[in-house]
Amino acid sequence: MSSLPRQSLFHSPHMAGHRSLSRRLRAFGLLLGAGTALAAGTVPMMALAADAGTGEVQLAAGRAPVQLDPVTVLGTRTEKTVSEVPASVTVVGAEEIRQRQPDDLGDLLDDIPGVEMSGGPRRTAMQPVIRGLTGERVVLRVDGARQNFESGHRGRIFIDPSLLERVEVRRGPASSLYGSGAIGGVMEVETINPGTFLEDGEPWGGEVGVSWESNGDGFGGHAIGATRLGANAEALVGFTGFDADDLENGAGETIPFTADDVRSGLVKLVFRPAEGHQLTASYMQFRDEHIIPSAANTNTNSIIVDRKTDQKTMTLGWRFDGNGNPWLDLDAKIYRTETSLDERRLDTGRFDETDLATTGIDLANTSRFQLGGFGNHAVTYGVEAYRDDQDGHRNGDIRPQYPDAQQDILGLFVQDEIVLFERLTFTPGVRFDQFDREASGLESKSDDAVSPSISVAYAVTPWLNAYASYAEAFRAPSLTELYATGEHFPGNNFVTNPDLRPETAKNKEIGLTLSESDVLTSGDRITGRVAAFRNDVEDFIEMQVQFLGYPGTTTRNNVQDARLDGVEFELAYDAPLWFASFGAARIRGDDRTEGDALGGLPGDKVSLGGGLKFMGGDVVTGWRMVAHDKQDRVATGEAVTPGYAVHDAWVSFQPSDGGLRGARFDLGVDNVFDKAYRPALSELDDPGRTVKLTAAYRF
Repeated sequence: MSSLPRQSLFHSPHMAGHRSLSRRLRAFGLLLGAGTALAAGTVPMMALAADAGTGEVQLAAGRAPVQLDPVTVLGTRTEKTVSEVPASVTVVGAEEIRQRQPDDLGDLLDDIPGVEMSGGPRRTAMQPVIRGLTGERVVLRVDGARQNFESGHRGRIFIDPSLLERVEVRRGPASSLYGSGAIGGVMEVETINPGTFLEDGEPWGGEVGVSWESNGDGFGGHAIGATRLGANAEALVGFTGFDADDLENGAGETIPFTADDVRSGLVKLVFRPAEGHQLTASYMQFRDEHIIPSAANTNTNSIIVDRKTDQKTMTLGWRFDGNGNPWLDLDAKIYRTETSLDERRLDTGRFDETDLATTGIDLANTSRFQLGGFGNHAVTYGVEAYRDDQDGHRNGDIRPQYPDAQQDILGLFVQDEIVLFERLTFTPGVRFDQFDREASGLESKSDDAVSPSISVAYAVTPWLNAYASYAEAFRAPSLTELYATGEHFPGNNFVTNPDLRPETAKNKEIGLTLSESDVLTSGDRITGRVAAFRNDVEDFIEMQVQFLGYPGTTTRNNVQDARLDGVEFELAYDAPLWFASFGAARIRGDDRTEGDALGGLPGDKVSLGGGLKFMGGDVVTGWRMVAHDKQDRVATGEAVTPGYAVHDAWVSFQPSDGGLRGARFDLGVDNVFDKAYRPALSELDDPGRTVKLTAAYRF
């Protein structure tokens, strides 16, 4: 949940339909009051003190620590707690990643309001969906490196969650900071760090573990080692693997081609050459071998391939906090992402190679100063430049459907956070992007875009903030959209469109954020957010197939304007002995060109969750439910999706002392009641009941 130190969540079957924003805000207050009354009757008082050196919460014996409001840099590129950000941001931390035992990012994000995964349970076919926008309309980054791969129905998320320490999601347009593609939002994942496995003074450390899943009879394992390289450097090496057969849905039916053979590895080096400086180098590789349809995120099984997915992400980063100089707070990254899909068709032996390499640099600095009576300023400015090189081959020859092409994008951005009268923060920003594309034997194309944004935040009280924002965003046409030629299918050929324009978005949002500790008892915390938005998207790029004549044609055109409206709500309470949370999202979309409902949207979603902490937090158990209402507001040709509710339960045991100190055991049951269902954004059923067990030892 946005603005929350997220624990487990669940969704109830239905959410209220059409309510005005004022009624939703009143409901927010009523729910908060109900939660307060409930907690007052069940949570005992406890002793708490803060360690001045670490900021960690120290509790009386038998009391588990409470998670603090997480810090994010995704919302503004400056460090802020989530509740301070004038945008909808969610942070999923390391503890929740371990508790959920995720097979993919969808297992971590399925209960966040406004966030979904499309593509079904085939892990390499998944696409992020934020506020109804998917594909390249969402920026995806790993350790700051862009993941720009996109090819038809083949998915674009190639990550093993067991190597992740943190996931952040920003919902809503963000091109003023992140450039092309941030129409729907931004998703950033951070891999594990050496310091996580090195206790104070210890020269080395690590973790080994094994896992098992009942659905698909899956087995996995991981081994992570970290060491100190002198006083100022640390290194980490980690490997993971997972093998599983085809999954089954809640009716006991096999979900075809969902078996996996996954291997991942990570190498990371952290070096601190001087006070305030930190250099980080990392290399991560993901590899999956499986039999899968070529159109992997559909239920079409006409072309089955033996597919090898291989992605390598390399980053080199430099952080300098200024060492007391307010004019310097530097974050620089150089990166390269290489994605390769090799597919051999089982019936004919046809061999396709689909490759994309992204090489880039991202440099940002923040200067802080006072300007007389015009407030305190934090000016963030920088440059991002990257090149996409793609090429495709079929049986060794050039494949025009995925043409040899490249694009160069250069972006310059500046943002000023201005604090006036201590309570009022005014944040204007703007980014300019220049993009040039070319393909062998085809017309080159250049274009540019300006993406302004502005937000105003006001601290109503020390625990309640209100904000309003306006942001414009864009997505440049992809190389395949611009340059694909050759045969689409027998009797139909691709035709290029050199006049294709970028998609653009204009988003308005208002919201309230809540963050307060010691509400009912010493050491507890309540956090929340309610946001309402309207996003007007113009020049949607759509593939149009013309069957008249022979051969027919397929081309991309700017054919659609759309309006997306929505409301998102989140509330969480965390105390030393228990926790609870609630979330809801409602998104409506209209095709303003045709006057019909906009397709590709999820049904209304509601989440609820809660759990208990025992033995000072050594044992944590919880339950969550995710529910979607029936989705009958669909575009012409789309099927109506029935509503459903899915329940999960879990328990974690991590002894803090004694002979088992360092061990951890996680037991979870996903889809407890073995519900058979299909999400609105998938053509495949989701898995039925799945028992998960992980045993790990940290040394």
